[in-house]
Amino acid sequence: MQITLSVATSIRICMASALLLMLSVPAQADLPKAAMDDYVWEVLDKPVYPNWGENCSSEDERIYQDCLDKSLMIYNQRLIKKWGLSEYISRKLNKTIIKVPNHDLIILMDDFAEGEKELRYVYLLDHYDADNNWLYLSGQIYETNNTVLIDLDSGFKQEFEGSHLTFSPDMTYAATVKVEFPGEENVMIWKKDKSDAYQYDEKNNRDYDKFRQHLKFYNGSEDSPMVRKVEVEWITNESLLVDFYFKMNDSDTAAYRVRFNYVKTDSASDWQMIPIK
Repeated sequence: MQITLSVATSIRICMASALLLMLSVPAQADLPKAAMDDYVWEVLDKPVYPNWGENCSSEDERIYQDCLDKSLMIYNQRLIKKWGLSEYISRKLNKTIIKVPNHDLIILMDDFAEGEKELRYVYLLDHYDADNNWLYLSGQIYETNNTVLIDLDSGFKQEFEGSHLTFSPDMTYAATVKVEFPGEENVMIWKKDKSDAYQYDEKNNRDYDKFRQHLKFYNGSEDSPMVRKVEVEWITNESLLVDFYFKMNDSDTAAYRVRFNYVKTDSASDWQMIPIK
């Protein structure tokens, strides 16, 4: 959203020198760069990060890992209790156990070691959609952040690459974003198949070069800034808005928006990406 004129003016004055410096960096001559009036700003809330593991510290790798495992278990257990799902979900060390109501089905989500150093791919409870009875988990290792959706009515389970999972109004499509690594951002659109699972089609990523150019139009410098916030919204079944927010400096309280609109002209066409200025 666009903030009020007085706040926006104040922010622009404070950031003018930084912006002009950023835009003065030499770049490809054929790529236009954003002017001051092209930027839309939003004041961001201070992020709240899960505090599990913050008290774990030991030079002994095994002791440190045991502390992380216990902290993660406690973090998940508190969310289960908060959501009123203790009858169906429990968290043990390195394992989330999910009983699907009205079904003889138990879903096990095991954390697992990956790579030579046995770094753990862990499942964090992310949020609960009470209206649909959907449970979302986040699969994490390093900066990688994937999403697991579990329908507690039917037992349907699927892991999606990326975060910020959202569905089109008719559930035909799903969308996720990849924002873990600066310079490698991406939007992924998935389509439901005959088995009700969602499949990602690489051909829907054919506009990726244009996607990167639109980011560079605003970011300017060769150094790719980190995404600070993402908003994903389905306008219709065939129109998706994705907003990325970036800061010019880590200490800034406001971020500028880079917007994309993904559309289908008809049900048989491929998705097209439209950069929005």
